[in-house]
Amino acid sequence: MKRQIPLILCFVFGVVMLLTQFSPHSFSQGLYEEVLNWALIITPFALIFSTITLLQTHVTRIRRKTEHWQYSFIIFVGIAIMVIIGIPYGPEHPWFKWLFNNVQLPMDATMFSLLAFFIASAAYRAFRARNVEASLLLISAVIVMLGNVPVGDLIWNSSVSLTPWGEKLADGSSWMKQWILDNPNLSSRRGIILGVSLGVISQSIRIILGIERSYLGGGD
Repeated sequence: MKRQIPLILCFVFGVVMLLTQFSPHSFSQGLYEEVLNWALIITPFALIFSTITLLQTHVTRIRRKTEHWQYSFIIFVGIAIMVIIGIPYGPEHPWFKWLFNNVQLPMDATMFSLLAFFIASAAYRAFRARNVEASLLLISAVIVMLGNVPVGDLIWNSSVSLTPWGEKLADGSSWMKQWILDNPNLSSRRGIILGVSLGVISQSIRIILGIERSYLGGGD
């Protein structure tokens, strides 16, 4: 029963929600809104369980003394401080705001700045002109990059301000950059989105029919 009940609920709700998308009837739309309200109610409980799982994971790391297990104590200290200040006083408390603005936001900025270096490193490896495809990728990337940075605006403003069809570009950006974004890039994006959508539909059908059961944990 531990597996049959979740499978039945998944099938029923999956079919019902699917049917509501093809029925404009007021009852169907009301049912859709009601299920969305249920999801909003369930979300806080999912947050609680995810927090418990996070704590259990770091407790296990401390017990086993895995690599960098000392940093797990920072997790506990951070959670405790934010909960002790946030629950009784709310997010508008000056200390809560100070911690968020001076600790949380700088850490987020640091993570995103590190991602920029990883992206630059990946771009360097991908844009090596080893063959025709890589050369096209490199040329397109340079054109788009110059069309988006201030130096590129100066170049295009001083040289080209009209498209080959006589249309004036208000922002002074390169018509080549805009053509790349509006044609090859947009076509590729639509193809990728279409492929992802078909994959989502296929996976959803497998989950609704009970073929895919990985979300239950473990095997059959």
